[in-house]
Amino acid sequence: MGRISAMSDPSTLPASLEDEELQNLASAWRIRAMQGDHLAHRMAQALEAEQRRRIRDSGLQMLPPAASPVSAPWWKFW
Repeated sequence: MGRISAMSDPSTLPASLEDEELQNLASAWRIRAMQGDHLAHRMAQALEAEQRRRIRDSGLQMLPPAASPVSAPWWKFW
């Protein structure tokens, strides 16, 4: 659990971590949180929020525009 101690240093900010290290720390803190550690729950939330921010900012979640269906008349011919 040496990685978790890296986040106990107040000068270490989630924004300064590499993506892989951020993922590893978030997973480790989430495991501790599931064991009932309330501080670990808050740390896991902060790290996971940083992960979501990075994904959002990188544009990976942008989807191509939906293909418009063939335009049909609004009325139906009998």
